[in-house]
Amino acid sequence: MRGKSQFGQGEEMRFAWLLTVVLAGTAVHTQAAQDYSKEYSQCMKFTYGDRSKTEKCIATEFKAQTKILKKSYKNYLKLTSTNTAVAKSQYALFESKLNRQCGRIRAGQYSKIQQGQCALAMVIEQSNYYQARSFVAKGS
Repeated sequence: MRGKSQFGQGEEMRFAWLLTVVLAGTAVHTQAAQDYSKEYSQCMKFTYGDRSKTEKCIATEFKAQTKILKKSYKNYLKLTSTNTAVAKSQYALFESKLNRQCGRIRAGQYSKIQQGQCALAMVIEQSNYYQARSFVAKGS
């Protein structure tokens, strides 16, 4: 014998459907997030602490991630055409923050690696921001 539900059968079905849609949307959104590429992870795995190899891995990944960032930014601009000035201002602030935050790393033997890793992480984060905003803009 089942206990009485406070929802009718139709309401339970609508709730289940809504929950399914929300979870599917979350899965799609999570799928869109960028991370370091497999090639970068593999490259870094085989540097064995060699500074020049590490710098080359970072530079290659930075170039690839910057390309993704530019594509994400252009898509974001298309979707937010009414606020283009705001979006461009945000991008300029991002570039300024990138230069300030990653350019301050003190000079030293591994400073180029630290600067590259800092910039790489920020580029990926910004790319994810634009992709998430683009996902929301498409859905609205």
